[in-house]
Amino acid sequence: MFKRFLPTVVAMLVGLLVLLGYLVPADPINQSPLVILRDFLLRWATVLAVFAMILAYVSLLRVHLLRLTRMRKNKITSLLVVISALGTLALVMWETWQGIEGKWTQPLLNSLLVPGESALLALTSVTLIVAGMRIMRTRRTIGGVIFVVAAGIVLLTTVAYSFSPGILSVLRQGVDMLATAGMRGLMLGVALGVILTGLRVILGFDRPHSDE
Repeated sequence: MFKRFLPTVVAMLVGLLVLLGYLVPADPINQSPLVILRDFLLRWATVLAVFAMILAYVSLLRVHLLRLTRMRKNKITSLLVVISALGTLALVMWETWQGIEGKWTQPLLNSLLVPGESALLALTSVTLIVAGMRIMRTRRTIGGVIFVVAAGIVLLTTVAYSFSPGILSVLRQGVDMLATAGMRGLMLGVALGVILTGLRVILGFDRPHSDE
């Protein structure tokens, strides 16, 4: 009973205090006690988040090191994860010690992570087209037709625009407008979901911090 009750009360109180701190009018000269308490709680939350990231990093290394010592097959993935994790940590610490933050890590990020993300996005587009064609083979509905047409137009304008921008410029503008509207709708949905989840935690309906 105590293990379930105490985390719920702490989460509700902290959430209410932070929420009330944001609702108080901002005054940079005479700050309200709620604003000071809100900033204090947010700083502690930042510290806890940093320690959580450190624990996640150590847990990742531990899992893959155990796989390297115990498993006989498929060790290449774990080896790459361990090398990349330790190498990145060593590089960041060396740059911080030398006072040259970003001199080597930023080019490494631009040369490895950005091309990888681009390749994944390209594979996602092709996967969407294939999924749409399979939907058309099994269930020919209006939603499936709209899905295939939209994915085809986005793929066509994205790839072919670099070869002939003059012809597809008007179509590209329309696609960009629709994509921006869809992204804003998704962001609004995510924001509403976060607000509702936070309210449920504050009111005690959801208890992700407890054993239940």
